[in-house]
Amino acid sequence: MKNLYTTPIAVFCAGISSLTTVTAQDALPRDINEILDDELYAASMREKAIQEEKGGVGFEALTSWRSEYVYRGFSLASSSMEFQLAAQIALSDTDSIDAGIYYGSETGRGSFSELTGFLDYSRVLGKFTYSGKLAYREYGESFFKSGMDLGLSVGYQINEAFDVTGKVSYDSGADGFYVESKVSYYEEVNSDSYFVWDVGISAVGDYYDRDGIHHAFSKIAYTYNINDTVSVSPYVSGVLGIHEDVKNHLFGGVYFAVNF
Repeated sequence: MKNLYTTPIAVFCAGISSLTTVTAQDALPRDINEILDDELYAASMREKAIQEEKGGVGFEALTSWRSEYVYRGFSLASSSMEFQLAAQIALSDTDSIDAGIYYGSETGRGSFSELTGFLDYSRVLGKFTYSGKLAYREYGESFFKSGMDLGLSVGYQINEAFDVTGKVSYDSGADGFYVESKVSYYEEVNSDSYFVWDVGISAVGDYYDRDGIHHAFSKIAYTYNINDTVSVSPYVSGVLGIHEDVKNHLFGGVYFAVNF
């Protein structure tokens, strides 16, 4: 395996280079918390708030459908259905653990499948959120290889509307690194619904024989809280290939989540 290249490191640093230290008193109550990864479910802010109120353990059951499964710039399935069961344990007012299991399968012309177990530790310090993630992914009928995925991320809440996040992951199946940095915009429609818009860029180091700047991406999701426990989130997402082997993609999907 080659060493992590300067370009991926630069992309990660770009996401956090302008961050400044803040105190806990400056923190705003909103936090964007992705349970597994951005392309699975990025609408867990309501769940996080509910768990802070409960101060204990909460569970979420999630079903999703997407017209194309694009993961880290790679198209893995023509269309897919996913099911996830996750638990969040609030260790304190700053620390939490997410753990769960996820299964997805292709609904189109292929027979791709993915089974994943994951563990995520997060700490919130002022406007910063630090996370460490460990996941094992088992793939079926895919050129992606099964293995462990270890990740670190740093997020910063600029204000009530904007967040910036940088993250780096090592994938043992690919025997390489994936790095991305993104900006998220949050807009509340009313007390029951909101939009989240993500825009970012990625880079890779020896990731399935690819190196350098990989792709740009964007995703806009609308979440409607049907009641205190049920929400639905349709979204549209796009990938713009920068690396010569990355194709452009435009796809959509919907999440249906139940918290209990």
